[in-house]
Amino acid sequence: MTKGNAASSERRPVVSLNIDVANLPREAIDRLLELAPEQGRVLVRRAFGDFRREDMDDLAIQLYQHGFQLVHCPAWPNQRGRLKSVVDDVMAQDLRDQLEGSPEVEVFILGSGDRNFIAVANALKRHGKKVVVAADQESINRELRLCADEYLPLPRGRGGRQQAPAEQEEDVELPSGDELLEEIRALAASSDYLTLRRIIRALLPGDSAGNGQVRSLLANYIQELIDGGSLKAERRLIRGRAVTTLEVAKVEDSSQPDGAPTPDVAEPAPTAVTRRRSRRKSAVPAVS
Repeated sequence: MTKGNAASSERRPVVSLNIDVANLPREAIDRLLELAPEQGRVLVRRAFGDFRREDMDDLAIQLYQHGFQLVHCPAWPNQRGRLKSVVDDVMAQDLRDQLEGSPEVEVFILGSGDRNFIAVANALKRHGKKVVVAADQESINRELRLCADEYLPLPRGRGGRQQAPAEQEEDVELPSGDELLEEIRALAASSDYLTLRRIIRALLPGDSAGNGQVRSLLANYIQELIDGGSLKAERRLIRGRAVTTLEVAKVEDSSQPDGAPTPDVAEPAPTAVTRRRSRRKSAVPAVS
């Protein structure tokens, strides 16, 4: 290599790659790993998420193998006991810390389409940094896309990996809303405790080989029930290990003894009963 070529190589911009793992499907993360080196030398790789979630076990290992620093952002229970994600807040603050502590970084890649990153994106630009936003076209916030210096479109579903041909195609009918809640209630009656993994394995018994998209979709439906207050998540110590368990929230009896007035109790609005259909191929390992 000539001295001119060596100097040219050294002048490549230093890149910081930051992703919200809950905001991007795995196919999108794979594609982003391919696109990021085109921006320069990727010296910082950080992945933000609640890695206690059992459906993220495999993803956490893959990210670690790709050289990511895993930044754990545990979901925070509010006053009603519902879990609130803090990923956006932690990731935005970390970007500001990088701006101060890593002045050599010239390009910041934000793997998220959330509008919460508009302020930090503008702060990075004010300090002369290039901001690249990566997300799929359906979830990207319009204002965030406009304030970015560059936008990288990512796949929403399949993409990034070359898939081996499937032998057959089948429909998976996923319950959601009240129907899903009833199935979880039935599982709870036959089990000493429930976790997200146990529910997914029970409702998708033939999917153990792992169609990640279908599992992720079902996990999202369950999270909707948690956010709506129909399911209650709590941390328990089981066999010496801290585990996040799920139980169906009890509806309080509004009747009062001795003719006492009945207080007004606002019950959470029931989630619309739908039966969502997800089309997937039979479980065949992906070819890297």
